[in-house]
Amino acid sequence: MKVAIAALTALCLVSSAIPSATQERNDLEKGIRQVEGGEFEDAVITLDAAARQLATEAKRPKDLARAYTYLAIAYLELSQEQAAKAKFLEALQTDKDLRLDAKQLPPKVIQFFQDAAREAKATLTTEPAPSPTPNPTTTTAPTTTTAATKGKSKTVPIVIGVGAAAAGIAVAAAAGGGKGPTPTPATTLPATTTLGQLSASVTSPQSTTNIVCTQNVNAVVTMTNRGTTSVTVTGVRSESRVVSGGCGAGKPFTFNPAATLVGANQTVTVLNNTLFNGGAGCCVAGGTCNGSAFCEFTAILTVVTGLGEVPAGAFNYGVTFNRCVACSSALGANSCSAPAPQD
Repeated sequence: MKVAIAALTALCLVSSAIPSATQERNDLEKGIRQVEGGEFEDAVITLDAAARQLATEAKRPKDLARAYTYLAIAYLELSQEQAAKAKFLEALQTDKDLRLDAKQLPPKVIQFFQDAAREAKATLTTEPAPSPTPNPTTTTAPTTTTAATKGKSKTVPIVIGVGAAAAGIAVAAAAGGGKGPTPTPATTLPATTTLGQLSASVTSPQSTTNIVCTQNVNAVVTMTNRGTTSVTVTGVRSESRVVSGGCGAGKPFTFNPAATLVGANQTVTVLNNTLFNGGAGCCVAGGTCNGSAFCEFTAILTVVTGLGEVPAGAFNYGVTFNRCVACSSALGANSCSAPAPQD
């Protein structure tokens, strides 16, 4: 089901912007379009990469909050609620003026994010102060008004865009009574690792190469924890997708991790394994397994942690199907095409 999200796309780009900033903005807008089009898995990969780059630069908090918000929506639509909650809290921390507009977002998204914000606020108010030294842990977001608010509108847009002159995606919270917005206290997260502080990557010697079906596809996945506490790893999921050719993709499989714990400020190898059992491809009964069948595949790797899922990325490879083992004996392998029905 596609998410109906209103997009205001009047973006004022400075002509002298550096190429990397333009690319990041393009990636961000691409990810948002993917969310709007219901391509949630692809959106997670695109937006996660954009958010990590924006977080590294730390120069455009509005764009970063925008990326976190749509990444949270993508995770929510994929039923990954823990990951969605973590990304939304990251968005709140990045932009303390962040609001959600009930007219522009589906009710389940509004409700989920409101519950997440209340839960975070309750956690903070029930935790004892660490010391008697005056050191406030929360601040109050300033009340925002605009010239467009003249008693008719019940929402005040808080623009998550590329600057004060840019009208990006408006994500606002409905303020009842027609008396203007109610200031929302800013949320300060506890000093623990969050999902946004985790990143992962994948490498493979078979990336961008062509192999025969009897050869294996190997992958090495590493995860980096930039937070202050350790994170548990419960598995690494591998998925295959057909890029070209009339083949069948292997079923997703979750591997046991090579390391079950990634400490604070550490980079650890969490997978170093063969992705299929008995070769990259197998032959279906009566399939073309004489070297005439060739298909291209994408392997997508995801690290599953106690905080949620961390996309590691993807790579492509080609497979020629020749003298492959039978699919019944090759667990999870990609399959060649079956012969066309005879007239």
